Amino acid sequence: MDHSERLQQTCYELLQQLNDDLNNSRPQVVDCTEVLHRCQTLIHNEANPQIKEVLATLSEVIGAYFQGRIAESALLYYLSEQFKITDKDIRVLAKGLVELRTLPENGLPTASPLIAYPKISVIITTYNRKAFLHKAIESILLQDYPHKEITVIDDCSTDGTDVLMKISYGDEPRVNYMRNETNSGPGNNRRKAFAAHADGEYILFLDDDDYLIDMNYLSKAVEFHQHHPEISFVAANVFLEYSQSKQLKVSSLQLSEIIRKHDYFMNFEQKGYPKPASTLTTIFKREALIQMDILNMNMVNDASIYLRSLLIGDAGFIDVIAGVYRIHGNNITFNLSQGFLIENLEEKILIKNMAIEQYGYGKQEMNEWFNHNVYDTISYYLMNSAKTHTDFQYMYTWAHHHCPNIYYQLRSEFRVRFMKKQLLRVSFVRSLLNRS
Repeated sequence: MDHSERLQQTCYELLQQLNDDLNNSRPQVVDCTEVLHRCQTLIHNEANPQIKEVLATLSEVIGAYFQGRIAESALLYYLSEQFKITDKDIRVLAKGLVELRTLPENGLPTASPLIAYPKISVIITTYNRKAFLHKAIESILLQDYPHKEITVIDDCSTDGTDVLMKISYGDEPRVNYMRNETNSGPGNNRRKAFAAHADGEYILFLDDDDYLIDMNYLSKAVEFHQHHPEISFVAANVFLEYSQSKQLKVSSLQLSEIIRKHDYFMNFEQKGYPKPASTLTTIFKREALIQMDILNMNMVNDASIYLRSLLIGDAGFIDVIAGVYRIHGNNITFNLSQGFLIENLEEKILIKNMAIEQYGYGKQEMNEWFNHNVYDTISYYLMNSAKTHTDFQYMYTWAHHHCPNIYYQLRSEFRVRFMKKQLLRVSFVRSLLNRS
C-alpha cells in the first residue's frame, strides 16, 4: 500500500469511526476535544515522517474548522483533494465533523447578512495556463456573493485559452475576455484590465493558477470592509498546494484583525508582518487603488500594490482559510528575470519618494526602509534566479549606484554563494559526462 492509499484509509477510518459513535447515540463521549485527541494519537503512532506531516495538517484543519476558521466548503475541498475522497463519499464521511461543529455549545460566530452588495471586480491575468484558468474562474462564479464581474486578460496565449474562454464563458455575462496581440507581462495586464473594466467598489487581483475554496469569502470580505472603512484591503489565510508532493499545507498570516498602515508599511515582509500569498484572498478598496495612482504604475505586482495601498489606509485580516496558492515551480516568484527585478527596484524608489513627499514619512526612516527592501529583493534574486557571473555583477553595480550602504554586504555574502553554485554546476555536468 503506497502513501496515498494509506492516507486515504486512515482518514476514512477516523471519520467513519466518528460517524459511528454519533449514530450509536454516543455523542456524550465524542466532542471536538476527543476528535482532536484521536488525531494526535494517529500522529504519535505514525512512523513515516511524510505521512505524519500530512496527519498533522489534518489535525490542524479539523481544529480550525471547529473554531470557525475554515468554512465547510473549504473543509470538504481539503479532505477531497488531500485524501482522494470522492465527491460521492465526502459529505457522508464528513457528516460527523459537521454535526459536532453545529452543536449549540460550540458557540461559533455567525455572519450577519449584508444589507447592500457593492460590485466586486475580479481581474485574472493568464498566459498559457488554460487548465488552471478554468478552476480560477469557477472559484469566483461559485461564490455566494451576487454582485461580481470577472475580467480575464490573456497575454497572447498559444495553448487554446481563447477557445476555452469562447466555449465555456462566451455566453456568461459576468465574464469579460480581453486578449493581447503581443505578450506584455502580468503587471501591465493588471493595469490594462483595471482601466478597462474594474468599476466595482472592491477589486480582487487573482492569478490564473490560484483559486478560492471558501464559497462565502467575498461576502465575508465585503462585510469586513463595511465594518472597517479605514482599511485599504483585507486578506486571509490559504492552503499552499505543493504540486510535486501532492501535499496541502496551511499558511497562516497570524496577524491582528486591523494592522496600522504605518507599522505594516515600515515592516512589510519582516517578522510579524508577512505578505499575504500573492493577492488571491485580498479584496482592495478601489478608491484606495485610485488614490495610490495604480493607473500610472510601471509595475502592478503584488508587493507594490500592497505597499502603495498601505500609504492610504490600514490593513484588515480575516482569520479563515479562504483559498489555494499553488507552488509548482513555474510561479513567477521563482523565475524572476533581471528586467522584472530592475522594474521592481525602481518601483520601490517611487514608493519611497511618495512616502516622503506626499504622506509625511521622514527621509532617514525611508532611506533605512529602502536599503532593507533593496537588500531583501536583490538577495532573493541572487539566491533563486541569478545564474551567471553577469547576473551577479549587474545587481552589484545597481546596488552600488543606488544604495552603496548595502553594496559591500551583498558582495561579501554572495561571493561565496556564487562560487558554490558554479562548483555544483560543474559537478553536475561531469556526472552527466561520466554516465555517457
